[in-house]
Amino acid sequence: MKRIWMLLLVSLCVWTHLPAQTVGLVLSGGGAKGIAHIGIIKALEENNVPIDYVAGTSMGAIVGAWYAMGYTPDEMLDLILSDDFSLWSRGIFDERYVYYFKKPDPSPEIVSFNVALQDSSKFEPHFLPNSLINPFPMNYAFMSLFAPYSAQCEGDFDKLFIPFRAVASDVYHKREVVLRDGDLGDAVRASMSFPFVFKPIEIDSVLVYDGGIYNNFPVDVMKSDFNPDIIIGSIVAAKIDKPKEDDLINQIENMVMQKSDYTLDPEDGILMRFNLSDVGLLDFPKARQIAKIGYDYAMELMDSIKSRIPRELSQETRQLQRMVFKSQTPDLVFNSVSVEGGNHQQQEYIKRQFDSDETFTDEDAKAAYYKTISDGKISDLIPHARYDKATGMFNLDIKAKVHDQLAVGMGGFISSTSSNQICIGAHYRTVSLNSLDLDLTGQIGQSYTSGIFSARFDLKTAIPMYLKMQAVASKQKFYQNETLFYSDRMPSFITQSEQYVKFRLGLPFLTSSKAVVSVGYGSMTDKYYQSNTVDFSSNEQDRSRYNLFMASMKFDRNNLNSYMYPTAGTDCSVLGLLAYGKERFSPYDTSLQTGRTQTLSWLQLEGNIHTYIPFGNKFVLGLRGKAVVSSKGLLSNYTSTLAQAPAFTPTPHSQTIFNPAFRSTQYLAAGVIPIWKILNNLQFRNEFYLFAPFRQIYEGPNYEPYYGKAFTKYHFMGESSVVLNLSFASISLYANYYDYPARNWNFGINIGLLVFSPRFLE
Repeated sequence: MKRIWMLLLVSLCVWTHLPAQTVGLVLSGGGAKGIAHIGIIKALEENNVPIDYVAGTSMGAIVGAWYAMGYTPDEMLDLILSDDFSLWSRGIFDERYVYYFKKPDPSPEIVSFNVALQDSSKFEPHFLPNSLINPFPMNYAFMSLFAPYSAQCEGDFDKLFIPFRAVASDVYHKREVVLRDGDLGDAVRASMSFPFVFKPIEIDSVLVYDGGIYNNFPVDVMKSDFNPDIIIGSIVAAKIDKPKEDDLINQIENMVMQKSDYTLDPEDGILMRFNLSDVGLLDFPKARQIAKIGYDYAMELMDSIKSRIPRELSQETRQLQRMVFKSQTPDLVFNSVSVEGGNHQQQEYIKRQFDSDETFTDEDAKAAYYKTISDGKISDLIPHARYDKATGMFNLDIKAKVHDQLAVGMGGFISSTSSNQICIGAHYRTVSLNSLDLDLTGQIGQSYTSGIFSARFDLKTAIPMYLKMQAVASKQKFYQNETLFYSDRMPSFITQSEQYVKFRLGLPFLTSSKAVVSVGYGSMTDKYYQSNTVDFSSNEQDRSRYNLFMASMKFDRNNLNSYMYPTAGTDCSVLGLLAYGKERFSPYDTSLQTGRTQTLSWLQLEGNIHTYIPFGNKFVLGLRGKAVVSSKGLLSNYTSTLAQAPAFTPTPHSQTIFNPAFRSTQYLAAGVIPIWKILNNLQFRNEFYLFAPFRQIYEGPNYEPYYGKAFTKYHFMGESSVVLNLSFASISLYANYYDYPARNWNFGINIGLLVFSPRFLE
């Protein structure tokens, strides 16, 4: 009964204002500058100024749509400042939903080419993305945010809380597109899809882009569609500056933006124009300051506004109208899934991720959406929610595009040390309930060479799991001195080779973790000089060979935002490993040592934590720790024992050198990583680590190894670097220091990705 009285009261309020003066609000585009529109709306509402219609372009369309959906100015600001908005507006995946079980292994490949097996002449390069902002997070966010209101208005924007219009651009036909009906999320997405920054969407089989290209201030649309008695116009768009060679966005603006009419006849209404030149396109964290600028300016003009708009709408009445409107908004609950695109097996696979046999919520759908795209096999996944009045629930319609099954990749690592290498890989992927992935990758360089073949088979089981076979052959050389380019005359101090086969069973462990059980057999060979004073030209290296069986179980979670130089996320793991086999030692000089064979068996436990804590927008503190406990004994000599001891190598440079001070069968290591984020992808990074072996390994007479006393030796390493993280690689300029050997300073530059093949005993 109470609800009926509320509806009658609102109807009476609306009826009494029907013949009264009508007010239209026109909002220009301008990126984050458009948040000033929210401040204007707040000032108008506080002073009982009615808003009967709203039209906008780009950011003006976003704010206009939110207002048309019944959002208050405070709710709009809360949304812009929310973590969810921060993520999808920058194209960053919400790591709470990324399904780590499906993420592919790290690869040094920088560029890849998809090859259609049906047409081998078709190459689809993947080097630069289709847009600067990854579209996947926005695809789901827009559906989740706007779909309930599309359903409520039945696709007619005149039936929203405030009648609404958005403007987009059809660059193919060189014309603006006025969006009056259809999917509200698509209308807003089209209006704000600035070329190269946001991926465009398709409406009526045509790609549509940012409405600001042809009409950034749609006063004409407001007049032709609504013809209000008076218009309030807000312009936040700045004059496009002359192109600058170091400003990509500015160059794009000059290329695509046409001249817009930013005028409003004084007889038609009131115009507010802002100078927000210090606000960038994506400066959304400044939302409250920007909104206050709009609010303050509107308050300065309020006497003038109210003199021209005598009609009032009280805050109580407006709030009551909102309550009634929102009470009719359906909850986003799904009861079915349909998939368009791909073949039948691919469609069944995608539907299976959403478990569509039962009803599921928005939160369930979001988790399934991220689960589907986590493995990188889907090139595009666009969800739409279609409302069914009969059931009061939604059908989830998904438009999918799947990458071609075959891909070829290339990459590598360029360094001022001897660690230069190139990489080439071939990958075969299938998308089905029993997916098969085949990978063949090779790397070659002076210091490191490897080849890896793997086959992963995902099983159609109640609990997701996969079987994986991995065959690896690798060789790494460690030198006493470094050189930039290849020199076949430089002797290697230690050369480590591995050939092994492993079989793995993987299972998900919660959303962000996985458990992997492995068994394998491998042959490892270490060639080395036990003294650095020998004549390298006339002496052969000693050799230790290991034939081992291993079994391990590993629990790990990794959502770091960069493989080499992360600034956010956490990587943690626990490993238990059992090894059994034989060591065969063959010395070159048998006058001091004799060859021997011994049986080896040991248990090894490892724990690792690597996490980043933000302090504001510019500073991050990283923490890193590792512990290794092992029952492994000493081997045939000092050098072989060190070569096979677990190493602590937290930096790219430390992974390419052999430093005996940071190797031990058992140790604790910890470090801090203070980072100053100069820009989103540019950082000044510092890393400081302390390494504490449980018992230091020492060299005795005739190269025999022995343990020192517990925790009597500590070692330090530190590195400072300036790092540019790109979407496909990293560039770093670094300086580092190791306390052993004495005065061990190193300076250099790295370009690319340094990713080694997995080691046998890890």
